[in-house]
Amino acid sequence: MGRVLFGSEFGANLGHIYPMKRIADRLHANGHEIVFAVRNLIQTKRAFKGTDYKLVQAPFWLNLPGKDINRMPTPSYADVMTRQGFGFKENLSGFFGAWADLTELVKPDVVIADHSPGLSAAIRRRYPMINFGNGFTLPPSHLEEYPPVIATGKPLAPQSKLLDIFNEALSGIGAMPLEFLPQIFDTEGQYVCTVPQLDPYASYRKEQQIGPIEDSLEFAPVPAENHVFLYMAYEAGPDNIILKALQEVGVKTTAFVRDAHNNTIKAFNQGNIEMLTQPADFSEIIPKASLVIHSGGGGTSTACLMTGRPQITFPTHSETGLNSKLMKEHGCAVPVSNQIELEPLVKLLKKVINESRLKSNATKVAQQLAKGSWKNALDTITEHAEQLMDKNRSV
Repeated sequence: MGRVLFGSEFGANLGHIYPMKRIADRLHANGHEIVFAVRNLIQTKRAFKGTDYKLVQAPFWLNLPGKDINRMPTPSYADVMTRQGFGFKENLSGFFGAWADLTELVKPDVVIADHSPGLSAAIRRRYPMINFGNGFTLPPSHLEEYPPVIATGKPLAPQSKLLDIFNEALSGIGAMPLEFLPQIFDTEGQYVCTVPQLDPYASYRKEQQIGPIEDSLEFAPVPAENHVFLYMAYEAGPDNIILKALQEVGVKTTAFVRDAHNNTIKAFNQGNIEMLTQPADFSEIIPKASLVIHSGGGGTSTACLMTGRPQITFPTHSETGLNSKLMKEHGCAVPVSNQIELEPLVKLLKKVINESRLKSNATKVAQQLAKGSWKNALDTITEHAEQLMDKNRSV
């Protein structure tokens, strides 16, 4: 059997870990050894409780100093990398070298990564590699430059300059140079695990979207009774303003706030709100909801689109902001700033809860998606990974 290295480089919380775990679970069940290199070991260890997967620290650096780092514009994926520090030659050389050394120590038969441009650039063509991700995290690799599809604003650095920095750093570790920057993800497998409505590169793609890694949900009519499902990390907006607003509106609410303090759970688990202490099964809870409130993550957004649920999103970074923007364009989500105050939020909630247009648009999107096939992503990626392992071992 083979050894699989999963790499997770960018991304907060567990949004990119859970899809990789689903692939790992399938490969492990087939007898393969699993190693994860992750940014947040503690959080991932909790998520992997009950498994025997090996966990190691992924190479990464903290964001550049400055309180306004998350407000820097990132028009293209090149700017996303620049904001993460990829524009500094000395740092990038050490970063690429660390990924190359780690893979040399692990000696994987195949590498599978999501949203990990440094790992992909450092080892492509050295090891069989599959990149997968949603529309945001896996731009097309055939383009000469990353298009400005993420946000408006001035680029943080010229892409030609970033390409020179990458190639100098790659040369230092004996890695293959890039002809153009998007070639970072030009590996043996590139799988866009989303639906067209959430792919900002849909008009640029050569490869097609194959749907989510998570179980593909089915369309379900919006229930007549108003029922909000709230799904957030840490706290529901600054000082849990969303929970306070839902409490004031009085609508029936089921809420899961990951890593919420016990005091928060006790304070809001009363009246119209039920606070969950364990993650909800989306296939059960979302069809029962008439409105879903979340941060705009890819997995939750996809589940809501496929089920036909209107959404309120509270995006906090480029990826969730882009998802929210795309869903707003389809008329099925309302993005809200984290700076909103309680009274305007209460007013917005009352409006959205009773707005038929949002429900109608969400239903139309779900009915469009129901005509496609979005259930093969997990099979497709695991089968390709095993083919690459077989080929690697036979060489």
